[in-house]
Amino acid sequence: MDKYKKFSILLLFVFWNCFEYEETIYFKKGFSGFVEIAYTVPIKERSKTSLIKFLPVTEEDVNSRINKGLFAKNIKVRDFSVKFLEKDEREDVVYREKARVFYRLDFNELSQLDGILLGSLFVQKKGNSISIKREFKSVSMSPPNPTPGEKKIFTESMRLLKDGYVHFRVIFPIAAECRSNKGEISLGLLSYKFPLTDTVEKIGNNLWNYSITTAY
Repeated sequence: MDKYKKFSILLLFVFWNCFEYEETIYFKKGFSGFVEIAYTVPIKERSKTSLIKFLPVTEEDVNSRINKGLFAKNIKVRDFSVKFLEKDEREDVVYREKARVFYRLDFNELSQLDGILLGSLFVQKKGNSISIKREFKSVSMSPPNPTPGEKKIFTESMRLLKDGYVHFRVIFPIAAECRSNKGEISLGLLSYKFPLTDTVEKIGNNLWNYSITTAY
């Protein structure tokens, strides 16, 4: 990766202080269902567009991201809403203009959402069981031979990332059995908070594996 691209990634991580992402998958019988996606992103003040390209703030742009090109998913966005949040001058953030976005996506097969959900998604379904693997790539944020400005951004980015996370939830039938290598499992619920620090300066990718087995 060249110096410019790496520095661009570094700038993106500064936005995480303005960033919140929640994803909740609801499994029905047969492992069809829907996913709820909610996120808060920094926006440009004049155009009201997202500063994080893959997390748009209009229904049209969300649809375009999901259903584009030869590999369009033909998935409809429903219950879309967006709320532009007011400035809070007391907040210590780089960008104070934010938007809160929410929508739902229905699926017959969870694999339809590969390329839509964060990270890579691998699904295996057999009988009354389903196994899911989520893979999140790590990124090296420290540029080689950094300038004083890059050093300052890197230090600030690490400070902002310290307490940040992405929250994943999986809702499944209460009579089902769930196993996972990460997160917490309770009756009908798997909850996993993915620390953003795991995406930085960590060797190898972050793998989250879980399986659900329902009663016949």
